[in-house]
Amino acid sequence: MHTNLRVFLMASLVLAMCLSGSTTQTQETGVEAGIPTAKLLTTMRVLNTAQVGYEYENHRYASQDELVAFIRQKNWLVKSPLNLENPAPYQVQVTTDPSATHYQITIQRPADVNDKSTWCRTAAFSDDAGVIYLGQAINCPAAPH
Repeated sequence: MHTNLRVFLMASLVLAMCLSGSTTQTQETGVEAGIPTAKLLTTMRVLNTAQVGYEYENHRYASQDELVAFIRQKNWLVKSPLNLENPAPYQVQVTTDPSATHYQITIQRPADVNDKSTWCRTAAFSDDAGVIYLGQAINCPAAPH
């Protein structure tokens, strides 16, 4: 990745993190048995920003353990509404390709096949493009906007 593009992406993600504190923390949409959807977004923004920072310093994306260690080193753990060192009952999964030039992140609360009330929880997804997606299982009512 070109240095100028890398710097632009890092600056954009940092700006998005700063702005998310004022806009998403007051939203209460998508509240479910867990943290509000807005807080899932904030957590994903922290993870994406950390991946860009890690890639800038190491010229590759971080594994899950490396990413959490990097976030701890930068004192960014407090920026995440979800405890990234112990996200239970959520699962945070960071996956990189073998060359660590691409990554995918998923934040979800696992469903219990015996409990239909757990099937429609919102999950967050992102990758090295930096776009964050929210999703639910099919046949679930749409989450409020």
